[in-house]
Amino acid sequence: MNEILGFVNEKAKVLMILRENQLEIDGNNICPLNQQEIADLVPCGKFKANQMIKELVEQGYVRMLHTKGRYVVTDKGNEVLKKMSLE
Repeated sequence: MNEILGFVNEKAKVLMILRENQLEIDGNNICPLNQQEIADLVPCGKFKANQMIKELVEQGYVRMLHTKGRYVVTDKGNEVLKKMSLE
């Protein structure tokens, strides 16, 4: 996990976690973590992780696939993470 996580808010942490845990499945980068696994990595409660994921989806940073527990970071989300990068 990137040490920058200690300096960003929890919603940004969720977005970073989703991107850093992506797997390529059928040509798509998909994060297979469920909400509890994401909550454990933030760390926060599952309910709070659910709220943050919902906000990220509503704001267009993440897309949720119909398959439960499958998330895709959108181009908008990747652009925000790129802007946050200090590299």
